[in-house]
Amino acid sequence: MYRWIVEGDRVLGGIALQHGLNDFVLQFGHIGYGIRPSSRRRGLATWVLGRMLDEARALGLDRVLIICEVDNIASVKTITNHGGVLEDVRDTELGAVRRYWIKV
Repeated sequence: MYRWIVEGDRVLGGIALQHGLNDFVLQFGHIGYGIRPSSRRRGLATWVLGRMLDEARALGLDRVLIICEVDNIASVKTITNHGGVLEDVRDTELGAVRRYWIKV
């Protein structure tokens, strides 16, 4: 499931939700999002993550995995603001990542 964050005719970011618990989800997480650099620091990531957690709940998921780069402090704050609990930090092909679970 994909959602775009749009203001007028401008795309500010997007978010995606993967269902189930498979190898892809275990590597990349249930939810991934990104905000255009010029649109950051407006609370958009926090807002859109909250909406997607509502979608996950409606689909019957009881928790979701979200992964972010170790040094992405903005994402760490966004995830923990929604109750994210750090599972661990892992080295991956893409670099070190933090893995958080959020109960929905």
